[in-house]
Amino acid sequence: MKYLFIYLVLFLSYNSFSQVEVTEAVKKNIQAKVKSGENVGISIAYIEGDKVDFYSYGTTDLKHNIPVNEHTVYEIGSISKVFTCIMLADEVLNGSMKLSDPIAKYLPKEVTVPTRNDREITLLDLATHTSALPRMPDNFNPKDPRNPYVDYTPELIYKFLSSYELTRDIGSQYEYSNYAMGLLGHILELHTGKSYEELLIEKIAHPCGMNSTRLKLTDSMINHLAKPHSQGIEVSNWDITGLAGAGGIRSTTEDMVKFLMANMGVTKPNIYEAMKLSQQVAYENESEKFKIGLGWHYAQNGDDTIIWHNGATGGYKSFTGFIKGTQKGVVVLGNADTDIGRLGMKLLGDSRPLETPKPSIATVVNKEIEANGVESAIKLYQQLRVEQSDTYKFDEAQLNTLAYKYLAEDKNAIALELFKLNVVSFPKASNPYDSLGEGYLKVGDTTQAITNYKKSLELNPANDNAKTVLLQLGVDKSKLVTDVEVPIDVLDSYCGQYELQPGFIITVTRQEKQLLAQATGQPQFELFASAYNKFYLKVVDAQVTFNANDKGKIDSLTLHQNGQNMPAKRIE
Repeated sequence: MKYLFIYLVLFLSYNSFSQVEVTEAVKKNIQAKVKSGENVGISIAYIEGDKVDFYSYGTTDLKHNIPVNEHTVYEIGSISKVFTCIMLADEVLNGSMKLSDPIAKYLPKEVTVPTRNDREITLLDLATHTSALPRMPDNFNPKDPRNPYVDYTPELIYKFLSSYELTRDIGSQYEYSNYAMGLLGHILELHTGKSYEELLIEKIAHPCGMNSTRLKLTDSMINHLAKPHSQGIEVSNWDITGLAGAGGIRSTTEDMVKFLMANMGVTKPNIYEAMKLSQQVAYENESEKFKIGLGWHYAQNGDDTIIWHNGATGGYKSFTGFIKGTQKGVVVLGNADTDIGRLGMKLLGDSRPLETPKPSIATVVNKEIEANGVESAIKLYQQLRVEQSDTYKFDEAQLNTLAYKYLAEDKNAIALELFKLNVVSFPKASNPYDSLGEGYLKVGDTTQAITNYKKSLELNPANDNAKTVLLQLGVDKSKLVTDVEVPIDVLDSYCGQYELQPGFIITVTRQEKQLLAQATGQPQFELFASAYNKFYLKVVDAQVTFNANDKGKIDSLTLHQNGQNMPAKRIE
């Protein structure tokens, strides 16, 4: 399974801020990222009041050597959610909508909106990711994995909504949802009678002077487009229409600076009051120390609040944020699928040193395949993983993305060998088995597809994609992995604090029969049991194993995420 719209808050995230670093340190790191092949091009802007420092390094693609600059066009992914919520806020301020309105009020009568305990989903619930709707709909089955959202239509939006049964109370918990925010964007279209792009231009782009911020690429934008890349390989652009409000916008650093200046009050276009409303706390869970605005997220830096959002599509990453109550902000856009948010947070005060980038092993493997075939590439991969494990990036996503490239090109034999290699390399990770299952499915080997999807589901019971495919393949639902009920006294034995790294603690607690985990500076997440000592998260692909010493006492846990097994010693 490919990672579509990378989840914005991973289990490990920003946890420490200090004084802003000088721009030169960030520039050097950007240069290192591009030179290593980790990134292709990065455009960054640091704002203080009406002064802007633009810096760009790298190229729009790997063939034509055209340098990126502040006019270069990128997909901004989930930052689009902030635009969607600002447009909602504008409708609220002009009196035509209320945040408390049930969403059923704006949808066709034939659409059945799920309810729970006599509570209806409201516009506010969609805008704060508290609607109890999942991150992605289970009827999301793209015909073209290279452009996965292009065929997800309003009809499919309605079909999923009408059939979905909520698994928890509305408004009770934050769960990041691309589907919910895409639905909100569609509701704005229905309410106004205008397309999402028309609303974007009318309400935000035109008032802010953002002439290169659109869904559809204009001729000028095409001429300035940075091509998307994944693990050093050029991939396809994404056209997000039905769920446009979740991540369909393209923009430039120059335009995003104008957007951020308006949000910070440096300029005050007509949409400014709606921007201010979107920045106000709209949902809060005091016990989890978690707050969110309309679309915007928060991170603390002492007494300062960082208001931010990031984004990702198939070959782009993006970040924007600013310090509340100031006019200091940052925009970072890049045309590769590797993280650049740390650069933005660094300029906003993140005290941690920027990591030295490593090139992707996928780039080396791809070159070897083209030169000498897949068998030679596999031998080279295995050799380098032993001899130069610190030189290249070897996480599970590297081979996985490369394999999907070949699968999309109908080079199925090569793709299958790469998927198999990834499974051998990461036997405890769920996603490689899911991807191998998809590869087998494409060549018509349903027996092997079922075997691998089952293994993926065993490792990550939250893998709804695997469940959906297995059911479609006729596997008995009763034979799929189900949650295990763990006795309360056993759950209590897991409660405590576990140090993953100095200053970064995972606190495990219990509420009735539910185990909860909260990392330093993060919201609380529910843990679901797949075995007595093995648990998984539903909001992100991660699992937790509790480990006992030779006396039977729980003295550590292991966090399994992104192909890594990270131990955390119990300290309390």
